[in-house]
Amino acid sequence: MTTTRQHELDNYFALINKLLGQLSHLPPPLKAQVERELKELLHILEEVRSPRFMVVGRRGSGKSTLINALFNAPVAKVGAVEAQTGAAHWYTYEHGGKNIEILDTRGIQEGGKPIEQDFASSSQESILLAIREKCPDIVLFLCKAKEVDSAIHESLDIFERILRNIENIHDYALPIVGVLTQCDELDPPDIRKLPTDDEEKTQNIKAAVKVFTEHLKSRKSLNDKLVKVIPTVAFVRYGKNGTMDASRDYRWNIDRLQSLLVEELPTGPNLAFARIAKVRKFQKKVATNIVNICSVASSTVGALPMPGDDLPIITTIQMLMIAAIAYVAGRELSFQTVTEFSCAMGINIGTAFALREVARSLLKIIPGFGNVVSASVASTGTQALGQAAIAYFIDEIPFKSIPETNRIKSYFKCNFIMGF
Repeated sequence: MTTTRQHELDNYFALINKLLGQLSHLPPPLKAQVERELKELLHILEEVRSPRFMVVGRRGSGKSTLINALFNAPVAKVGAVEAQTGAAHWYTYEHGGKNIEILDTRGIQEGGKPIEQDFASSSQESILLAIREKCPDIVLFLCKAKEVDSAIHESLDIFERILRNIENIHDYALPIVGVLTQCDELDPPDIRKLPTDDEEKTQNIKAAVKVFTEHLKSRKSLNDKLVKVIPTVAFVRYGKNGTMDASRDYRWNIDRLQSLLVEELPTGPNLAFARIAKVRKFQKKVATNIVNICSVASSTVGALPMPGDDLPIITTIQMLMIAAIAYVAGRELSFQTVTEFSCAMGINIGTAFALREVARSLLKIIPGFGNVVSASVASTGTQALGQAAIAYFIDEIPFKSIPETNRIKSYFKCNFIMGF
């Protein structure tokens, strides 16, 4: 059965392949350059797949609560009193065509059998059964802030055995991110909202991070894989319809944890996670790369010696760019986003854009100089459109408030009047 994402990719790739087919008449050096740029764009999107997180910690460390906080949705059930999570299994969280796979596990050293059914005799056996099915990309090892010195060595013994099994089965050294949870419960207990100016609370958090880090680094097999320890608060209350109650949102440092995960995940899964968690810094980095790729391709096509030949090609490249930026921002990979963006720009700008393309093409009648100016204009125009698309889709700025708006308007107007 074809998935929605695969259908989107097929349509997008079909347009790129059709565009590549139209390049047959280009001079070989120009054709090779455009092909390289478009294939790089394809590579960025083809690499995207659902990231796989393994979440491990003792009973009550807040595994399910952290999962919900990371994705800003009630993905995993939370057990307030009794052990909730049964058999370790891969959850697939899907929203708006975006998927995340999470291996939620039974609490290490739990006091009793979980509410949910699990035929495994222990949490360790339950986890090992699940990791044989799929290999995680990264593991989050959770420890409650008030329990950094409470039976930690027994937990680390179990954790080490799990990681050894993963390495033996999948030949992969799993990166470890230590997550110190429920930092708001450290003394003084009446201060729940973080960050805080209270020196005692701040120092207690720093001390807990230090102790937890030292415990992890004391084991060579863990120290070699440890990325960092992040102190957090993950509690947020959701309504029955799944919407967040802003008045009961105590999350702290979750955005920092999200950014770290994006940096440490393999290429492909990191973009998928950035899309769903809306890690804007990374989204903008990828989107800027897409703009640069398409600008180079447009510039190369803009150097064509024959007037008019480049019009459909440059327009298609710019459409591909806008759709790709919208996808990085978390939208579907659809050319409907190009229509949305065009409407946001306004019909007057769109008309000026079309006239400018015709005028710029006619300039090529002048030998030599015309082609150089045309290539420059094609690149600059694509850059301007790309930056506006980043502001619109990723920064979510209304088009009339985007800094590039006046620049784009004057750019199109100037190019048309001057005949560029």
